[in-house]
Amino acid sequence: MNDENNKKNISEAVLSKIKSGEIKMRPKMFFVLKLVLLILGAVTVILSALFISSFIFFTLKISGISLLPGFGFPGLKILFFSLPWLLIFGLIALIVTSELFIKHFHFIYKKPILYSVLAVIIIVFLGGFFINNIGFHANIFKQTRGGRFPLAEPFYREYGMPKSNEMHYGVVIQIEKNGFKIKNPRQEELLVSVSQKTRMPKSEIKKDEIVIILGKRIGNIVHADNIRKANLDSDVFPMPPPPNKPF
Repeated sequence: MNDENNKKNISEAVLSKIKSGEIKMRPKMFFVLKLVLLILGAVTVILSALFISSFIFFTLKISGISLLPGFGFPGLKILFFSLPWLLIFGLIALIVTSELFIKHFHFIYKKPILYSVLAVIIIVFLGGFFINNIGFHANIFKQTRGGRFPLAEPFYREYGMPKSNEMHYGVVIQIEKNGFKIKNPRQEELLVSVSQKTRMPKSEIKKDEIVIILGKRIGNIVHADNIRKANLDSDVFPMPPPPNKPF
């Protein structure tokens, strides 16, 4: 009996507020449109996060900085300052924004927010890793080098090179007496100066190999402290054109 009275009182209170204008009735189309906008917003933010995440994986590879941990503490220090922090903070902002959309879905808002955050992070990072591995950004990068997508070319060029003056990599184009010459992704020719203190790879450095170098650059000369061979994607890295063969 009490339950029926309570329901009746609630119904009367709601009807009273509707009549007074405190509560406004919404047409069904309003909620359908709201749901559509929420879905579109969530999908747009997640897709943007996947793009940025996969691009971060791509730039870590193409810039060579993913190889820096192999150089020990000096490499880790350069790695920290060379990370694409602007992209990383942008990715974090997108993940936070995604929560503003997905928390409105009834099957999510009752769950602890930590669950949905972890789910988004896992989707974004695994998805970004997969997208990069299928060569999505590598293909765009090669297309920009061929003159297509001119608007994307500065973006890919900006994040395709190390930011530190102490890290360099490129293709060996000439062996010298006390070092060798490389051509980096900006098509600059740099002379790598090697001394007795330089830590060298176990195997001899040969022409057309890709190497990564730690050392200060002065002008077009890099005074190498540590050199390693890099197994980078030669299809993405701008290799020098083969020499013309005589007929």
